[in-house]
Amino acid sequence: MAKTVSASNAKNNFGGLLDDVAALGRVDIVKHGRLVAVVLAPRVLEELSARSAPREQSRAWGKNHMIPPESARAAKMLTIPSCFDEE
Repeated sequence: MAKTVSASNAKNNFGGLLDDVAALGRVDIVKHGRLVAVVLAPRVLEELSARSAPREQSRAWGKNHMIPPESARAAKMLTIPSCFDEE
C-alpha cells in the first residue's frame, strides 16, 4: 500500500519518509497536487525487476534502440527541424 506525502513534508521529515518506505514499500511524493517522485523499498524494486526481466529479454528490438518500437510509433514529430534533409 502506497502513502502520499507532500514534497515539503518529505524534505522536512526525511527520516520519517525512509521509515514509511521501509514499512510500506512505496511512498509517492506530490508537489502542488502533481506526482513528482516515487520512493521504493529495495524489496519492491527487486520484485518489479524480477517481473519485468523475462519480458525485457524477449524483446526483439535489442539494445540499440533507446525506446521500444510501440512507444516510438506513438510519438509524432510536430514540426520538421530545418536541419533535416528532404530527398
